[in-house]
Amino acid sequence: MTASLDRRVAEGPDPDGARPHLERYLELGGEAPADDEGQALLVSLLSSGSFLPEILMSDVGRWEALRSDPFLRRPKPREIALGEVVQAVDGARDLPDLQKRLRLYRRREMLRLGARETWGLTLEVARELSALADASLEAAVAFSDAQLRAGFGEPISPERTPSFVVLGMGKLGGDELNFSSDVDLIYVYSTDEGVAGRLSLHEYYARLSQMVTAALSEITSDGLIFRVDLRLRPEGRSGAICNSLAASESYYESFGRTWERQALLRARPAAGDRALGDEILTTLAPFIYPRSVGPTMLDDVLGLRKLFRATAEGPAWNVKLGRGGIRDIELVAQLLQLLHAGKRPELRERATLVTLQKLALAGLLTDQETRSLSAAYRVWRQIEHRLQLVHAAQTHELPADDEGMELLARRLGVANRTALDRLLAEHQAAVVAVSETLGQPEGGPSELALRLLDPASSREQTITDLRIAGFTDGERAADALDLARARLPPEWLEEAIASPDPDRALASFRDLSLKGSLGLFALLKQEPHLRRMLASLFGTSERLSRHLLSHPAMWVPLVDGLGAPSPEPGFWMNALTARLRDLDYEEALRELRRFQAEEILRIGLHDVAGNLAPDEVSRQLTHLAQGCLAHAVDLVAAQLVPRYGRPQTGLTVLALGSFGAVETRYGSDLDLVFLYGREGATDRDVAHQEWFGRLAQRLIGALGALLEEGRLYEVDARLRPSGAQGLLVTTYAAFDRYHQEEAAPWERVALLRARPVAGWPWAGEAPPDLDEVAYRPVDEAALRTELLRMRARIESERAHGLHLRFSPGGLTDLEFIAAWGQLRQGVHTTNPLTAISRLEPGLVDDYRFLQRASLRLRLLRDRPDDLLAPGDRPALARSLGLPETDLVEELRGRMARVRAAFKRTLG
Repeated sequence: MTASLDRRVAEGPDPDGARPHLERYLELGGEAPADDEGQALLVSLLSSGSFLPEILMSDVGRWEALRSDPFLRRPKPREIALGEVVQAVDGARDLPDLQKRLRLYRRREMLRLGARETWGLTLEVARELSALADASLEAAVAFSDAQLRAGFGEPISPERTPSFVVLGMGKLGGDELNFSSDVDLIYVYSTDEGVAGRLSLHEYYARLSQMVTAALSEITSDGLIFRVDLRLRPEGRSGAICNSLAASESYYESFGRTWERQALLRARPAAGDRALGDEILTTLAPFIYPRSVGPTMLDDVLGLRKLFRATAEGPAWNVKLGRGGIRDIELVAQLLQLLHAGKRPELRERATLVTLQKLALAGLLTDQETRSLSAAYRVWRQIEHRLQLVHAAQTHELPADDEGMELLARRLGVANRTALDRLLAEHQAAVVAVSETLGQPEGGPSELALRLLDPASSREQTITDLRIAGFTDGERAADALDLARARLPPEWLEEAIASPDPDRALASFRDLSLKGSLGLFALLKQEPHLRRMLASLFGTSERLSRHLLSHPAMWVPLVDGLGAPSPEPGFWMNALTARLRDLDYEEALRELRRFQAEEILRIGLHDVAGNLAPDEVSRQLTHLAQGCLAHAVDLVAAQLVPRYGRPQTGLTVLALGSFGAVETRYGSDLDLVFLYGREGATDRDVAHQEWFGRLAQRLIGALGALLEEGRLYEVDARLRPSGAQGLLVTTYAAFDRYHQEEAAPWERVALLRARPVAGWPWAGEAPPDLDEVAYRPVDEAALRTELLRMRARIESERAHGLHLRFSPGGLTDLEFIAAWGQLRQGVHTTNPLTAISRLEPGLVDDYRFLQRASLRLRLLRDRPDDLLAPGDRPALARSLGLPETDLVEELRGRMARVRAAFKRTLG
């Protein structure tokens, strides 16, 4: 080691770091330059960190090549870089060979560019790094395309010549790459009309995209060229790896967001068919540069600023994302472009410094603001490069320790840490003074929602943020976001977070974002109240959510308005009469299902919005079922008459159970009993028993058939005389006789909730007087014994876990209390709540609470069951407005009161 070289190392920015590198270099046979210029250059390289010395040490012969490189002191033109890369990869046998050749060329270039960076030529180096990326991409595209053509055949199309372009985005698009930049890319091909051998054009260009990505980003023993980031493409991580020109245009017109406009400001053709690249950017110009800008766009951009500021929080200042950093300067330029370049094409520029100059010429920035931003930008980019040259790491944070800051100051040619701190503070304050004039977002999405929708957010960070937001299954929620992130508006995500069950709501909003029409997106943007109702529905009801997502036609009434929470009693019959008029049998059954689904959705939305009490929900569900049943009876009977004749008597359909009690719940079966007036025959000599039996069977089938529009109702006919062993249809007289002479005591109880709900025209026979049958005198001791036996059996067989209906103190206890009081005191009503309000007013609030919990649980799980499983408790609690820890305590307290009343009443 010569004395002069040793002295230069000692006087250099990092003597302790450079000296071991120099010793190692000389051990490997490296040349010790004798001239001052050579020594200064070598010491600069060896003092820069570990990245450049590692390249030099891997082949000490590179030193001589570096010294003689004609482009060491001046920029290498882009066309020369491309020619060198073409020559370097000439003769590559396969993809691994191509990768090796590209990586070896990159290492040589990185040493040259690193040397130029140590001389302070940062912005020139950034442009040359971008040219290196372009040339590497061009070589990868040409090689991969040739390989695919040899394997599958030439792409052909009757529409236009098939071609492919790589759009450079971000820093690559602006010719501003740094030493550790990812390259943000979007792959586009010209047309889907055509084939390449046995492949569709999409398949062909998808393979090409995958090969190009692998050529640059796969890590081998020689390292990599550039990390490739494809998250800016349409649909983000969940989207296709490449898109046709038409598909790209459709996506941005339909779903493009402000941040995508912002990203496309810097887009340019980087490789492939540059004419195609120019075509797509011209096509997208109205999207990228809107002629008129709404206030929400400003809020969107400022919201993104708040987001990247939050991600920059750490122990040391972040030169890229921190307050007053690179991103703040870029934001000023890009926001002013978004606001003005639609009407002023001269402002359409990709490079940040040039954009600032053009904004100044346009009078949108003052000369002082432009000088401040430009000076800070140059310093920040130089710091960024010096930080990344240390270890070739993708870092933007200043050193957190004093020693690191002192070393950075020396590498930048600044006197010391104090001088560096002063320089940083001056430039940071100057940038903040300009960027703060943009203002703060008024309202808009929360920082958490923006971070979750940020395509640059890692999966690990997304899962962490989802858990912070209240999601229980972070992995599944992250999968949902991956699929829908590009289309999911932040407002939808925020509503999902605020819903009773964020996991369930996000899954439904994901499906809605993927299936929804543009009209629907616009509607929900304009109607936050409707969006909030939907979020409550999605977070409360799997049943209704599934209906809504499966049947887009159900959105029509939502667009027109939900309608009144409580229509007039005749609404359902009248509406169905109008909708079924002039329809044939099959179409009428489908229309019945459509109407039912729309009405259940309307009721459910008003329910979860808190507009309906639980008994009103059940009343409307009951009237809806009655309307559907009555019209279904008419439809089925009309089918039978031409073939089997017209009977000489009529039909009465009795409702029992929850349907008869006007307590129909979501998913309830219909408990029905079919009665006809008298024996006889039709005018075609078909016995009434056979005719009405056919009607009942066909009616049950028509109601229960699963069509494309769904199922109407399952029918349970086991409460008929003699149960499942009895005839499906019974005459009025036989029904009356059975209950007078043969019925068990529990059947008396069942009749308390019986009422006629549908019929078919008859000739004068009066149906049985149900009150006379049900309320005749009783043997109280026998009745009490029977009720207690029935209740004990139900409890033993069906009260597993915490069951809102069958467990001790559940709704069944209240129904038995009501039945006992009705039969003893003659309280004539089919509705247990009405009976309880007269017999045990103190239990009414408990009845309503359990009733609401039952309705919400059925909405929540899409199962007609009242068993509260542990996994259902968080969502049910939120749906009822309770803390999860209070739900079970609340239920148990109320059910204990009900059970005490049951024991007090029945013993």
